[in-house]
Amino acid sequence: MKPHSKAWLLGPLAILVIAALTTSRADAADPVPGSQGTDTALPATASAVTVTGRDAFASLAITVNQTANLTDQAVSITWTGGTPTHDGPGRFGSNYLQIFQCWGDDGTNSANPGPPPEQCEQGAVAGTPGGLPGTLYPDGFALGRVISRSDWPSFDASVGYLDPPTTNVWLPFKAVDGTVVNKQADVTFNPSIGGGNYWLNPYFNLITTNEIVGAATGPDGRGAELFQVLTGAQSSGLGCGQKTQPVASGEKVVPKCWIVVVPRGSAAAENVGTPYEINPDQSGVITSPVSPQAWKHRIAIPIGFNPVDSPCALGADERRISGSELAHPAIASWQPALCGTADLPPYSYAPVSDNTARQQLVSGQQGSPGMVVVSQPLSRDSIDPANPVFYAPVSVSGLVIGVNIERNPKFDAPRAEQQLSGVRVADFNLTPRLVAKLLTQSYQQAVSIESHAPNYAWMAANPRDMAEDPDFLQFNPEFSILQIADERAFSGLQLPAGNSDAAQQVWQWILADSEARAWLNGAPDHWGMKVNPVYATNPGNNSTGIPFADPLPNSFPKADPYCYQAPARGPGNSIAPAPLCGTDWMPYKRTFSETARVTRSASDGAKIDENPFALNSTDVWKTTQPQFLGRRAMLALTDTPSAAQFGLQTARLSRAGDNGPNRAFVAADNAGLAAGVASMAPVDEPQVLEPSPTASAPGAYPLTALAYAAIAPLGLDSSARSDYAAFIDYAAGPGQVAGLELGQLPRGYAPLPDTLKFQASAAASVVRHLVVVTPDTTTTVPTTQPATTVAPTVPPTEAPPTEAPPTEAPPTTAASTPRGPITKPRTPTATSPATTPSATTAAPTSTDAAASTDSATTTEAATATTSAQRTTTVPAVDTTGAPISTSPSVVTPVVHLAGSRFAVPALGGMAMGSALFALEITKRRRRGGADDDGAVDPGEIEPT
Repeated sequence: MKPHSKAWLLGPLAILVIAALTTSRADAADPVPGSQGTDTALPATASAVTVTGRDAFASLAITVNQTANLTDQAVSITWTGGTPTHDGPGRFGSNYLQIFQCWGDDGTNSANPGPPPEQCEQGAVAGTPGGLPGTLYPDGFALGRVISRSDWPSFDASVGYLDPPTTNVWLPFKAVDGTVVNKQADVTFNPSIGGGNYWLNPYFNLITTNEIVGAATGPDGRGAELFQVLTGAQSSGLGCGQKTQPVASGEKVVPKCWIVVVPRGSAAAENVGTPYEINPDQSGVITSPVSPQAWKHRIAIPIGFNPVDSPCALGADERRISGSELAHPAIASWQPALCGTADLPPYSYAPVSDNTARQQLVSGQQGSPGMVVVSQPLSRDSIDPANPVFYAPVSVSGLVIGVNIERNPKFDAPRAEQQLSGVRVADFNLTPRLVAKLLTQSYQQAVSIESHAPNYAWMAANPRDMAEDPDFLQFNPEFSILQIADERAFSGLQLPAGNSDAAQQVWQWILADSEARAWLNGAPDHWGMKVNPVYATNPGNNSTGIPFADPLPNSFPKADPYCYQAPARGPGNSIAPAPLCGTDWMPYKRTFSETARVTRSASDGAKIDENPFALNSTDVWKTTQPQFLGRRAMLALTDTPSAAQFGLQTARLSRAGDNGPNRAFVAADNAGLAAGVASMAPVDEPQVLEPSPTASAPGAYPLTALAYAAIAPLGLDSSARSDYAAFIDYAAGPGQVAGLELGQLPRGYAPLPDTLKFQASAAASVVRHLVVVTPDTTTTVPTTQPATTVAPTVPPTEAPPTEAPPTEAPPTTAASTPRGPITKPRTPTATSPATTPSATTAAPTSTDAAASTDSATTTEAATATTSAQRTTTVPAVDTTGAPISTSPSVVTPVVHLAGSRFAVPALGGMAMGSALFALEITKRRRRGGADDDGAVDPGEIEPT
């Protein structure tokens, strides 16, 4: 790691005129302070509140963007009217804020409500022997819970717990279950003696605490922070959102919880009654924020959480679903609403790899889930022809590079940049090649474990980390005047373990880009940087002789073989440390949610710090501390719901093949995700849209991800089919309403387009009513509707794109379980306008019946006759696997119904409804009118 700067640093600015100098397009101009953006505040919600201070802090106004329907998530805390932070001694000399989370009922002072200070999670940031760098953190007792000493003029033993050996008076911590921890740390702890612990509070520590020990106010009186609120699942001492607080009746209730802001003033005012009040300018603020003198100025904001305890009684009667993590946050929100319906069972969801989910669906084993969620379809040869699989879209999200970077200016940076010290970077631009560099352990610090670099010739011309890479700086110029304190964390990504369709999609996007592909083949970039040879896609350049990415990876391997072996130590060199390898240096995380969480906290849990007092080999390496305040710089591969939950900024990405000097970088916002869906097309399975990494649709985010519920209904009993269909109906209906309440679509998801909602609803009908028929079974649907030729049932606002086919396509593979190597380009399945069926059925006997014949090939349109009684064909299945449709953006609601075997009697009504829907579209086109050339203006078509 680079040495930490000891220069006094000015407080960060939350809002500056300089903040307007943002860009989303590459620019090689001289770096401008603030060019990467400074506004990282989260959007306001309906529960946002603003609370003002009192007395000397009466001008201070604190705003929290969300105070209700909270989960384990980040919230924005912004303020105005503060006194600019004074930097000396150290970064936080005086006039700053300290923020933490508490539990408990209101106090007795109605003008100054809030919980007692004993019930706040505070005092753990410095909970390590030796403390923290004084130039970066508040000094003295301002980090802890020592509120007095017996030799201070203000000594009062009644306000806390007196520790006689040290004369310290501690403010105890009272947990929500009633447990009291009097003393938080053993300040006499001597690790060289062995045994014992320095930190004594079992409820939180410097790794798990969410407290903000120093939040700076800028010269304009403004400031901003992102604060991680915790539920009882993350902090059992607070118990927020759970029934954990005992009451007199013997029951337990959900405790009231708070965000508490303690404004710190001048050193002269804060240090009254201590030895430090004599020379306050030399000492800065010394006292604890939970001391009586500071606590009286607290600003307490009540917060409410969604219930943490599930209302669903999971058990033997639950409907099991498993699959992609991409849908997990949405399904977790939907579950309580679904199980609250009297006639539905509880639904359980088990996140597993997509390959595992596909295998579970077709395994036929007892206890396997009846429905799974995946991004890619099952291979045709894995599906029993007698039990076809249907797909229902359930969620739209994106794969993102999550960013948590605080500005750490170089000593010679302009003064305007120095004034931005500690302010988070808002904007970040990455190309496929840059992401490839982060994934392939190709920066020096990705393999130089504990500063012990392997003897690799390829490393000589490679940058130490991404911040020193000219390839990165050309699109992120401000970083040329910033320094990265933790080069290890900025040379790679926090990555999820295991296999997934999401990982394969990332590699597909990278390999579809000519720049990235050439670099992975072994060609150096323009500045001489080379790929780590174990990741070379050219076998001649790969040190193993085996080409990387053949087959296309569906995980993120850490393939470099180097491990650092520390020398033996202890009596007679009897203690042999375990070797440190790549997975120790940058450890995997379990999920996208976890990669986002550790990036927000800037603490990845790597056990790489040497313990000189180790008594055995397992204790030689201890967990590294979180990155220091004002020096945080960590990147994660995660998904949009997780990034939104933990308040991460996300990188804008360029499209594969967009390699010009002015390439466009696209954000993973709702517009980018919607355009990303519009750029997708079927590949092997007509029911499933898959990404096209080179799609040139304007504004399309290149790593947009769709998740589909896959189900084989004929293998289930009628009750299970009805329950799973109800789930699909909810997912495509109320579940697509964005909001913060349980049952709604969480932040980070984009709502499904109308076409995909319609497909899901149609799939739910198929799941309910699909039957096996004999070849001579014929049914028709009577109708008295006027004779009409029905157009494809596509909502008018979801018109197919007209872009030309992409000119640069990656080598890809057909879908399989597992997905196999990519051996040839995958061509999107073509879909055509409604075709006339080659056969129709006889007169119907029921209005709920629909026909399915051997030769039926109609997919999206019903065909009406000129008689008063019209026949309708049911969407058919091509049992040979031949493509059925041709428009790349039109998804057939029900594509696979084998004409010779299956029918959906109740689909006759749906087909009729589709005809009426298409007729309504025709009417709306007439109302919208046509342009002078006779073409209908899509902008004039009324929405459905």
